[in-house]
Amino acid sequence: MVTRKLYYEDQYMREFKARIIRSDDLGNKRWALVLDASAFYPGGGGQPYDTGVLEGENWVLSVDKVYMDNDLIVHEGVLEGSGKPVVGQMVYGRLDWDRRYRIMRMHTAAHIIGCVIKKMFNADFHGGAINIDVSYDDYTARIKRDDLPEIERRANEIVEAGLSHIVHWMPRDKAIEFLAKYNVALTQLHEGLETIRILEIKGLCAYPCGGTHVSNTKEVGRIKILKRESKGRGITRIRYTIEP
Repeated sequence: MVTRKLYYEDQYMREFKARIIRSDDLGNKRWALVLDASAFYPGGGGQPYDTGVLEGENWVLSVDKVYMDNDLIVHEGVLEGSGKPVVGQMVYGRLDWDRRYRIMRMHTAAHIIGCVIKKMFNADFHGGAINIDVSYDDYTARIKRDDLPEIERRANEIVEAGLSHIVHWMPRDKAIEFLAKYNVALTQLHEGLETIRILEIKGLCAYPCGGTHVSNTKEVGRIKILKRESKGRGITRIRYTIEP
């Protein structure tokens, strides 16, 4: 069994219908449901999972945890109502869209900042975390506090330019060739993958990434660089946010 990943078919999908293929009573009114398709992002690559609701016949599951189990997306939460979810039943899913859309904007901001830092310092991304209020990324460069205003200025120039943020799916050999044009290499995270998903800010930079993003940089809104932190061994952490 495989859960069809609707968030890859349409990153802006906020409602969907699907069929239950596994239903587990976890006790204390908590249930775990697996569907044949889902728009809920299960988390990964530093991006948190989505939240929202699944509605069935006489029941509602408030989804507060989503994760992958091999090729299946599991939705956990608290069940309310007189009915119970059963295998084969159709359900209606609805994301907490305000939360998801802010995460999409924040994740695209991460790519924009990475693009600027790559050009300014020829630095590589070294991990990070997307959050609702404040996010951070680590880079293989010694970035000084005095550099932050220029990073912010250049990042917001990209935002205001309204550039397309394009999704590419490529065979591994083609992905390596494509990323090389932007001086970016695949990492250990991509070992064993024969097809690579790449997000490109048209003409500026590209990164392999499995998260959800907005399709135009202008949707991000203004980026604010908050601070830098030294993480040792030539690694600098950049903390940032976006305007509401």
